[in-house]
Amino acid sequence: ERLEESTMSYKKKFSGFITKGMQRRYSSWYLFIVMLFCLTVPAFPEEVLIPGDSKLEESFSELSKKGQIEKEFHLYATDGYQEMADGELIYFWGFTHAKDFVDVGEIKTKEERDGKLLPLKVPGDEIRLISGKNYIVVLHNAGFYEIEKHSGVHGVPHTIHFHGLDLIPTYDGVPNLPYTPVFPGEKYRYLLTMPEDVEGSYLGHCHVDTTNHLMAGMYFPVIVEKKPNEIYGYKFDREYTLIMSEVDSEYMEMLRTEGNIRRGLDWKPNYFMLNGRIFMDNLSNPLSTVNDPKTRVVAYEGETVLIRLMAVGYNHIFAWHTHGFHGLIIGTDGRKLSYPYEKDTLLIGSGERYDILYKIPDFSAKRGCLSCNYGAGISIAHDHNMMGMASQGIYPHGPQTFFDVRAKSTKANDK
Repeated sequence: ERLEESTMSYKKKFSGFITKGMQRRYSSWYLFIVMLFCLTVPAFPEEVLIPGDSKLEESFSELSKKGQIEKEFHLYATDGYQEMADGELIYFWGFTHAKDFVDVGEIKTKEERDGKLLPLKVPGDEIRLISGKNYIVVLHNAGFYEIEKHSGVHGVPHTIHFHGLDLIPTYDGVPNLPYTPVFPGEKYRYLLTMPEDVEGSYLGHCHVDTTNHLMAGMYFPVIVEKKPNEIYGYKFDREYTLIMSEVDSEYMEMLRTEGNIRRGLDWKPNYFMLNGRIFMDNLSNPLSTVNDPKTRVVAYEGETVLIRLMAVGYNHIFAWHTHGFHGLIIGTDGRKLSYPYEKDTLLIGSGERYDILYKIPDFSAKRGCLSCNYGAGISIAHDHNMMGMASQGIYPHGPQTFFDVRAKSTKANDK
């Protein structure tokens, strides 16, 4: 109310100034003020860069001149819809980007967003970094375009928190410690140097009003590797990043239309997802987990498969369970385990990450999973917390996928 009164008072004063200026005795003075204003205020202000640590900016500028910046990633925070395999369109917030993460400048309209950026996906696309290299991640706040006119989430700011990476406060993504979050029309540069001894699986997510922003879909995987096809000294043939998460589609619609961010305790998840998808008993459904090449685990006899397992949730504890295989857990939260151990059911809470190796036995392409009954070489992996296997109350519409083991002889043909 005070803000509205202040705004109204300002509008009355400004209107009075205009009226007074139109009077003949003030016309020359008024013309001078208008000309001065036009000269000092740009008609089309550019995207505002929030200044970071000046010394670090200077050092990274020198690294850039020497060609020692490995890559620059440009991420855009915005909103959008994602279609689920059951036909439901769910409203999400998230991070997207242009092709190859290039800078496309400020996004001012929905048309610009849709024309310059890739469609929003939850989770966002992976960022992959190499140990010992320097990177710049630029967060642009592109704004929300799908919300109702009177929704309370117009103009909300965002940050990126690199969950699990031990960074200085300047780049840790906690708002106002020490830098302000990124509002629409603004951007912020995260300057990252990956230590030589750091590798593993991490998350990026917004740390503004985390209950709302994280659960709304603002998260993506961050992978740090020393060498391709190797982690913590272990070799593997192929890898999959699997993020188990949840969403309350009704709560998300409330944010879109009403925008009341103080109803966080109303969150009641009705979709439980794997890489943003749910399993459908109709195996030909193109939006099902098993028809997503990043989520269906394809392997060949004799191979070793790395699963980077992550979780994002409100209060649901996921229980990752594989039929037919025990996995060797070699690392957790970006740290190598001194004593690896085997599990076929692993509890994972929000923010946790596990690195798991699965050794695929010879002749397993011919073996059928009796509890799955999907044919030779096919077994399932799913959430064994049964609440998570019933999106919209329907089983088995949850975070379930296939381990699809194929004969060695077919490997060349599949390429």
